[in-house]
Amino acid sequence: MPLFMSKYTNKVDQKGRVSVPAQFRAALPSGFQKSIVMVQAVNHNAIECCDLLYIEKLNDSLEGFAPYSDEHDEFSLALMSGLVELTFDGNGRIILPHELMEFAGITDYATFAGKGKTFQIWEPEAFARELEKARHKVKEKRGLLKFRIKQEDE
Repeated sequence: MPLFMSKYTNKVDQKGRVSVPAQFRAALPSGFQKSIVMVQAVNHNAIECCDLLYIEKLNDSLEGFAPYSDEHDEFSLALMSGLVELTFDGNGRIILPHELMEFAGITDYATFAGKGKTFQIWEPEAFARELEKARHKVKEKRGLLKFRIKQEDE
């Protein structure tokens, strides 16, 4: 499965249009390469992006909560109600929703940051600061990273 890797900074025009990196569009699963889904990131002032298959897995994970529990209601409301599906135009661009741009502090430029199965869109300076913090933390915690054996059904 292709992964979202690397980082790219692209210009955002007056209408909020931005080109999604070609490498990211190519990493979308076959049959799902016409759109992406985005939502406010939970842990950062950034936009979290993925494909529809990932959203299905996320929704399935909510089934771990009792159907009418506070946890189910909170997670499903916070995560699912904020989702926006955006289709690409003929040039591989999307129009970032104003609300999400405002949340992430994006104005003239947007940094696309790969996270494997997902990617995020950041205001470039905020991304640079967060990346520096993350690298520092990884250096401290590098012993926690271990390869795992993937099960057949994954």
